[in-house]
Formats: sequence, structure tokens, C-alpha cells
Amino acid sequence: MRLLAPLVLIGLTGCASAPLKDGTYPLQPGQRVALSGNTTLSYDSFSDSRCPANARCVWAGKLSFQFALEGPDGREEFALGPDQLSARPKALHGARVALDPASIPPVRNTTATRPGDVIPVTLNITSP
Repeated sequence: MRLLAPLVLIGLTGCASAPLKDGTYPLQPGQRVALSGNTTLSYDSFSDSRCPANARCVWAGKLSFQFALEGPDGREEFALGPDQLSARPKALHGARVALDPASIPPVRNTTATRPGDVIPVTLNITSP
């Protein structure tokens, strides 16, 4: 019986950290992708307060994409953008999430945004 307990614990530990799926993931706001059997990544929203290309602004503004990981340890949120192209969220145990710079749109020509405007992104996930 004493020998069986460590084997059960080893088996449970293997279930808690399912292998991560490396790859390239194009996402729209609101979309989610399974990175493993028990971890999903969602593209929650974006915020684009950058100064329009044809305007003079006191502040240049910022473009930020918000993401969330859902897994066995709960929910972990993080943001990426032109000033921070990658992150290593704790929930991914050393794996890297990188924003493809080619998916970052240029600055708008006007301050007006239309309802329904979306900014798709492409993320690259790599295991340690």
C-alpha cells in the first residue's frame, strides 16, 4: 500500500500539466484556443488610444491587447502590444507567448472608430 501512494501522486501530477501545443494562432477579439487539454488562451479585448497619423497630440497613446489563460491554477491575465511583444505567463510554466509584429496595425488616419472595429492578432506560442 505504501508503494502505491507515490505512484498515484506521480500519475496525478502528469494530469495537471498536459503538454502545451506550440504553434501560431490567429485570433479575433473574443476568440479562444486550447493550448493543452486543460489550458485555454482567450483574446479578451484591445485598446487603441494611439494618436492618429494626421494629428498633433500631447500624448502618443498606446495600443494594448488583453489576454487571459484559464487552467488548473485558475485565471491569469496579461497584456501585449508594440511596447511589450512577448510574455511568459506563470500558467504556461516557462512557455513564451509572442505577438507577431506583422499583426500590429498602423496608426489610424482619424480619431473616429466605428462600432464593430476589431484588431485581429497572431500569437506564437513556444515551449521552454
